[in-house]
Amino acid sequence: MLDPAHESVHGVPARPGDPAAAGDSGLSEVADLEAFAGEVRALDQRYGGVPARDAAVGRLPAALALVDASPSGAGGARLRTAVADLHSLAGWVSFDTGMADAAVGYFGTALRLASSVGNTSLTSNVRHQLGRLRLHHNEPTRALAEFRLGALAAEASGSSRAAALIKANTAWSWARLRREQDAVALLSDLDESLAEVHGGPGAEWPAFSTRNDLSALTGIVYTELAQVVDPHYARLGVLLLTSAVQGYGADMARRRAFSLISLAVCHLVDDQVHEGLEAGARAVDLCEQLASHRTAERLRPLRNEAQRRRSHRGARELADRIRAFRPPCCPTTRNVAANSRVACEGSGPA
Repeated sequence: MLDPAHESVHGVPARPGDPAAAGDSGLSEVADLEAFAGEVRALDQRYGGVPARDAAVGRLPAALALVDASPSGAGGARLRTAVADLHSLAGWVSFDTGMADAAVGYFGTALRLASSVGNTSLTSNVRHQLGRLRLHHNEPTRALAEFRLGALAAEASGSSRAAALIKANTAWSWARLRREQDAVALLSDLDESLAEVHGGPGAEWPAFSTRNDLSALTGIVYTELAQVVDPHYARLGVLLLTSAVQGYGADMARRRAFSLISLAVCHLVDDQVHEGLEAGARAVDLCEQLASHRTAERLRPLRNEAQRRRSHRGARELADRIRAFRPPCCPTTRNVAANSRVACEGSGPA
């Protein structure tokens, strides 16, 4: 691993205190890069990673060239932060499109760049993303290792949002490992953390940074516990997830879909079959509009719960529908174009 105090991504001596770039034109390029990342991130959250990935990855060579071509040699703190964030985004959308190895590579570059300018808030966010990738692939022990590093970075950043995010994901990992007491203890701490989540350092990193996001994550942890430890946790999950679903609009379609999936599972585990099938149908409807490969895997627990109730016609139909589900390769291009200058079939910045 590169020594962040002395090297850039390409081995150029780094001086983190230098300005972002020389002159107004350099600052304009950095601002454009930041705006571009924000737009691609919004595209990902609303439509899924498939339409966002080509755009994010296509911009990386030019972004790294800015770092190497800057007069300071390192590109300055703002530039390196922007390029780190773009690599973090490229990793996240690669993860969402099923390209785990590529995602890990982009996350690694993001970590090196963020460390080179001492951006502990962004470092914590990337560690969270790596942990989520491991958890998605059913590697909770490896996820915990990432979350531990993320917790250290969050503490250094002073961000209550970052700390709460890591805490919630750590609880999810413990739940996956059937470590009920560890998971519940962290969720109890998280209740206190939720009261502190407001702005402050690290608020610029958008991944799961609102109270609604943290409520959804807490509900997902209770869903996990209800499935593998004790069904009584389902009712706690229903309360949190119902609120979270209501709090997500069209701009957060994937988060809404994942929350609906967990809500449906909780209802079914709690033998509220009608409510579970209703939420499940809404979840699948939304997943069919998302170009996200993660949706298929996230729907599997719902399919399993519906399958256990195959004597019920609605449950049988839901299980069969999920079994036949395939994520769309791309959402409707017209819908994407209406909301973003990054087209679904684009391969780089618009």
